[in-house]
Amino acid sequence: MGLPDVQRRTISAVYERVLEFIPDELAQIGPDGDYTFAESHARSLRIAGGLTGLGIERQQPVALLLDNSLDAVHAWTGTALGGMVEVPVNSAYKGSFLSHILNDSGALALVVEAGQVERVARIAGELTALRTVVVHGDPAAADELRGRFQVIGFDELANANPVAPQRIDPADLMAYMYTSGTTGASKGVLVSHAHAYTYASREDQERPRAGDRILVTLPLFHLAGQWYGVYQALIHESRCVVEPGFSVSRFWPTVREHGITVTVTLGAMAELLQQRAPQPDDADNPLELAVMAPLASDVEGFRRRFGVQVASVYGMSEIGVVLNGPPETIVGGECGFPRPGYTLRLVDSAGKDVPTGEIGELWVRPDEPLTVMRGYHNLPDKTAETLVEGWVHTGDAFRADAEGRFFFSDRMKDALRRRGENISSFEVESVINSHPGVYESAVVAVPSALTEDEIKAVVVPREGVTVDPEELTRYLIDRMPYFMVPRYLEFAAELPKTPTQKVHKHVLREAGVHEGVWDREAAGIVLRRENR
Repeated sequence: MGLPDVQRRTISAVYERVLEFIPDELAQIGPDGDYTFAESHARSLRIAGGLTGLGIERQQPVALLLDNSLDAVHAWTGTALGGMVEVPVNSAYKGSFLSHILNDSGALALVVEAGQVERVARIAGELTALRTVVVHGDPAAADELRGRFQVIGFDELANANPVAPQRIDPADLMAYMYTSGTTGASKGVLVSHAHAYTYASREDQERPRAGDRILVTLPLFHLAGQWYGVYQALIHESRCVVEPGFSVSRFWPTVREHGITVTVTLGAMAELLQQRAPQPDDADNPLELAVMAPLASDVEGFRRRFGVQVASVYGMSEIGVVLNGPPETIVGGECGFPRPGYTLRLVDSAGKDVPTGEIGELWVRPDEPLTVMRGYHNLPDKTAETLVEGWVHTGDAFRADAEGRFFFSDRMKDALRRRGENISSFEVESVINSHPGVYESAVVAVPSALTEDEIKAVVVPREGVTVDPEELTRYLIDRMPYFMVPRYLEFAAELPKTPTQKVHKHVLREAGVHEGVWDREAAGIVLRRENR
């Protein structure tokens, strides 16, 4: 049991395998239909042909701003099979967040939902590389963009003449995966085909296996949805069911309807499922394995209540998946054991290994360099800081026990994680500071009831100005993705700082949520994906 040679870790090799053995088996079910493996491959090649017809060449970037659907799946697989570079865009992005990714990536084409074209129109004058807008839905939604960009409908791509199947090199770039920065704007991780395949594969684990049915409720612009869901199903010759998103009320009915046997969830999703009132048929379902990142707070309770085995996993864009916790050995709070193919170290600030049980920064060195990032797009200095003599410095703090299990401790950077979204405190602070009444701000994580973080912003108003928390919140809702909008606001005369004027964020984190801190949700402003 193990992964194939790195030369075979490409999407073209995956399709070759499934087309040889199971071409007519049902591969993908989604809100917009279903496809066999052969149909999925053929449609992807047509989309690749459509992109080629737009003048997109091998290793050139194509941005995808799409909701979950099989059209979104095939837009990604078509881009990959055509040797182009996918740039997945978070479907909640708007304003400067969106223009940064489009400009930094140099995306020549953008495939976008008709309902989100208005966001593109708002920033059209700022876009420097984009030349074609492909509308998923009614192309008339982009009429105001005609003249500035070429505008076509998605159906023109899907019905184009297909490209001939071609062999992809494992070193070819498959994607720029933008990950939130902590001292600057989001960075584009350069991901090769070998890197993406290795992230997606669990061929070194017991599950999934051929015949499994994998449920994807996570967004396809995320690694976990796209690669640890859809791509994993392709690799393992399994059926994939793509849902528009995660719904507590729909989750178990969907599992039962489609005979789902494997899924990946965020810890917050597991918490929400456990918070529902127990039902007599909770354990009467076909689900056999739930891979969680992070683990639910009560793993054993989840396992007993729903009759499901639970496994842990840890990965990130820069390194792929480097820790796996098999169900038979799982311990609450763990991320798992080191995965074959990687050497892991926990080090102190001097780069020396820390003793067992002590916290250190995780460094990762792959046996095969293609299985980690090539670097950051257009950021040689940041690349040099992160990739040092073959080691990837993750910036995440862990401890390991005597048996070799790794436990996540904290983020050594100022990034936060909320409901599965990695968030840059720098980016949130930048938008807060753009408010005319704000002098400066600092954003930190405070504990959430759903295993990850809630966002707290400490705001210093301009002299003589009183900032209304609800008005500031409405201002932020209009300018940033819903999941970045702080839940808690605290107003202060000044921020605690070092002599060199760096903010003492640990002081703000330790203060937590106390009397006098304004709570957006308590004020009745609850944001979900539909608010995006």
